[in-house]
Amino acid sequence: MLRGQNENDAGASDLLVGPPEAATWSRPVLFSGQPIAGVAPWSSTISRYAIAVLAMAVALAASKAAVTFLHIEPFVSLFLCAIMVVAWFGGFGPGLLATVLGLLAFDYYLVPPIDAFTVDSKQLPRLALFLAVALFVNWLSASQRTATRSLRRSRNDLLAALEDQRRIEARLLHSEMYLAEAQRLSQTGSFGWNLATGELLWSEETFRIFQYDRTTKPDLASAIQRVHPEDRTLAQQTIDLASSDGRDFDHEFRLLMPDGAVKYIRALAHASRDESGNVRFVGAVMDVTATKKAEEELRQSEQRFRDFAETASDWFWETGPDHRLVSVSRKSTAVSGSIGMTIWEAACDVEEEPEKWRLHRDILNAHAAFRDFRFRSMKANGSPVYLAASGRPVFNSAGVFLGYRGVASDISATVRAEQAEAALQEAQANLAHATRVTTLGELAASIAHEVNQPLAAIMANAEACLRWLSSDSPNMDAARRSVEWIINDGSRAADVIGRVRALAAKKGGEKTRLDINEVVNEVRALVQRQLSDSRVSLRMELAPAALMVCADRVQLQQVIINLVMNGVEAMQSVSDRPHELTIRSQRDNVSQVLVTVEDRGVGISSAENADRMFDAFFTTKSNGLGLGLSICRSIIEAHGGRLSASGNAGQGATFQFTLPQCDEDT
Repeated sequence: MLRGQNENDAGASDLLVGPPEAATWSRPVLFSGQPIAGVAPWSSTISRYAIAVLAMAVALAASKAAVTFLHIEPFVSLFLCAIMVVAWFGGFGPGLLATVLGLLAFDYYLVPPIDAFTVDSKQLPRLALFLAVALFVNWLSASQRTATRSLRRSRNDLLAALEDQRRIEARLLHSEMYLAEAQRLSQTGSFGWNLATGELLWSEETFRIFQYDRTTKPDLASAIQRVHPEDRTLAQQTIDLASSDGRDFDHEFRLLMPDGAVKYIRALAHASRDESGNVRFVGAVMDVTATKKAEEELRQSEQRFRDFAETASDWFWETGPDHRLVSVSRKSTAVSGSIGMTIWEAACDVEEEPEKWRLHRDILNAHAAFRDFRFRSMKANGSPVYLAASGRPVFNSAGVFLGYRGVASDISATVRAEQAEAALQEAQANLAHATRVTTLGELAASIAHEVNQPLAAIMANAEACLRWLSSDSPNMDAARRSVEWIINDGSRAADVIGRVRALAAKKGGEKTRLDINEVVNEVRALVQRQLSDSRVSLRMELAPAALMVCADRVQLQQVIINLVMNGVEAMQSVSDRPHELTIRSQRDNVSQVLVTVEDRGVGISSAENADRMFDAFFTTKSNGLGLGLSICRSIIEAHGGRLSASGNAGQGATFQFTLPQCDEDT
């Protein structure tokens, strides 16, 4: 790098203040407070010749005064001094004028005959000598003046050149500082290589990259020494080829540092030839370690993404601004032939579900994100495939919509499982309905009795009403009471029939918030006649407060009826103890409601049978199908509860189920 000149040079560095661009300078002043000769006001031509006249007048006056008052010979030296002064300050022309004027004045006033221009032959040598001396003095003074002015101009030019050089050097120094800092920040060094002399020049950053001290003289051997052993041969070949061909080169290699660290380097250089044909290289060395690491991390990240994409069940897709597919991942086979198509053109359920697709297209046109959009498409072999797609819009830096990118999954197995589950639930509902109808058949006598009682009361009250109205003096109050009783009994009958119709109806479960105690009481009304005919006494131990659950009333009735009828049947073969059935309800804990049905029948033979009796088609009855308890467990579990059975310590068995308590805000 360039450095400054000797600090002792004339015109010290105080001419530069601040950075080079702020430096100001001017031509120096040679005399303190006085400008250079030739630039003063009296330097004009007229003033210079006027001074010549004035100087001769002063010299003449002084000479005459000396002759008149001092009575001495005139001073020739006064005229010569005046000529010298005029020639010094005015130049050769004014000096010549002063010489002529001095000669005339000297002849007229000072050389006999006085006051006449007549020249005595005796005075000619004197006048000639005066003229010669005056001309010589004039020439000498004028020459000295010219030389002095030329010297001053040269000195001024030299000082100005020195200041220009200092200014340039200061700017160059700052430029070198900026360049060094820029190289440090960009981790880019520079070098020069003279093939003829083998001289190698490095910048400070190049020394730092190769980790050599600045005092080390760089050469090719020291540079090659730093190259990683695995890259050294190729680096040497690159240098040899550049040396032989004198061509530009661009090469990447690794450096192995003394501490074992590895750097990735890119070296590139441009070759040029001087007037002698010698090749010189000017190049740069860049530390690209961070870039290489970033590239490797990016490569690994891309590889991880490819691995995930190839092993994951999801596949990736991309559309353009017109919503047409422009790219899908290789794993996709569902829409592999759909490039260039919109998603609704590739789907097969657009006509089946137009509203769904209208809403989806509105989302796409609004450039909004979407998630888990399900649709059906067709594989290349013609088989249907169910897909779930999620996507988000893509915009460029200017906010222009570029399309969508997202993922999609083949959910055919899930959809088929859901369809199978729906079919299973429908089958279970049908089976539960059939079971309820069967149960109603078993309860026909009890139901008929429940309906017959209000009907008989209606008939009796109707006959009484007719009698009250047929008498000679109709008793309207009594007749009115009879009609009211008829209405109440009709409501009782309608309520029984409504419960029977609900049990017989084939409909989906509708969960509502209800009191489990009300459901138990409704079941008691339905099975009361059956209990009486079977000589079974029913004991109710219901919680005093309402126990609210979120459930389907009909399905809970079905479960409780089934448990009650099982208990009744279990006691038919028992003759050594009373036939007693107990229904209890209570709060099991803070969030659970417990309902228990306990009988004193034959009981459960083992714990294994207690678990197996809830399996489908398992039964201990000679004429049973073994589906009732299985359906009951399915109903309870669908409500988030649990149904279990156990043998009593004495006789009989206990069936109990739990349901989640339903709060008011549920």
